[in-house]
Amino acid sequence: MAKGAELTDKQVEAAIAYNNGRHAATWITLAAIALKFPGIPSVNELFVRLVADWQEKFVGAGQGDGKIGPKTEAYLGIVHPKALHAVARALAIKNAGGILFDSWGNDLRDNDGDAEVDGRSEQGKADGSHYGGSYTSFGVFKGTYPNQGWGNNQTVTVRTSKIVSGTFQYRVCADVVSRAYNEAAVMPTTRSTATILQKFREVGYVWRRSEGYPPTYLPGDFICTLGHGGGHSGIVVEATSTAHTPKVMELPGPSTMVDEGTYDPAQTNDVRVGLWTKRGITDPKVNYLGRLLYSKLHP
Repeated sequence: MAKGAELTDKQVEAAIAYNNGRHAATWITLAAIALKFPGIPSVNELFVRLVADWQEKFVGAGQGDGKIGPKTEAYLGIVHPKALHAVARALAIKNAGGILFDSWGNDLRDNDGDAEVDGRSEQGKADGSHYGGSYTSFGVFKGTYPNQGWGNNQTVTVRTSKIVSGTFQYRVCADVVSRAYNEAAVMPTTRSTATILQKFREVGYVWRRSEGYPPTYLPGDFICTLGHGGGHSGIVVEATSTAHTPKVMELPGPSTMVDEGTYDPAQTNDVRVGLWTKRGITDPKVNYLGRLLYSKLHP
């Protein structure tokens, strides 16, 4: 397509009809604010040509058609209220504590009470095998543990043996992320990063990094890696440039935390708020970002 001034009368008419057919007055007002449209917003020729100019500048060359479809709406950067609610719920989940990543075979904990860290009875269990119910304790034993981390090249030192008591639940990353969105009335809970991503395609817009990201991460955006045999989910908790690493709520596994030098097996909560742990995965084909849209999900 083209800049606003280059649209034909027929293209302008088509854009007006499209926008009127797709968006309610409330949405047009929000879009006009984001576009810095002068005066009272109305879907007319001036509005359509302004949209096309904005698309060419911010969405990409050749994107200007004056139609505010899902892609343009996503690029406008309007934060959905349910996205903010999801952030609040994510922070509440983190602050409540008591959630441990469900990886009994390599978390350097005695999860089953047999007085053995990562013992034989804890091996061969798939991540997430212990979902459901609560556990009242786990043990850690003083010692030096080599061959840790994703490359089996890190060492973790536990300085004190103890039994840690409390109320603990074992979860995987998608559990806590989908729970936050569920409590914000966005989606059902799920244990799958792929399922969360698909839901965002239904209620929002999804970018794949290899095809380009928007300029800014927004609170409530869904961020994930998916590919190369696995996936990982997080929720962006504050706005920042996509040129930088976003601050997220996530549930990383022991190997990831070991590689970062942040893992303490005696900690009572593995959910964290901090810089996205998968920033080291440089393949843009497996990095995704999802954003909720007003036009697809009722506020």
